[in-house]
Amino acid sequence: MDEKSRESQAVFSCTACGHTEHADIVGAKNTLARYRAAGLVVPGRGDPSGSGKRQAPRSTARAAQAA
Repeated sequence: MDEKSRESQAVFSCTACGHTEHADIVGAKNTLARYRAAGLVVPGRGDPSGSGKRQAPRSTARAAQAA
């Protein structure tokens, strides 16, 4: 990455192709690409599967309340 691509802390503008986006979004996309390249799975809700913090899907929770 060219250091000149960072217009400010928040703005990324590629000097090669001109693509401009918020720097945090670019960083998140790069991180996701690295995880996928390594064959890792990124949980969608931020909690590891099997975590006690995960909630049942709404349809299951409503059915349990009705029973």
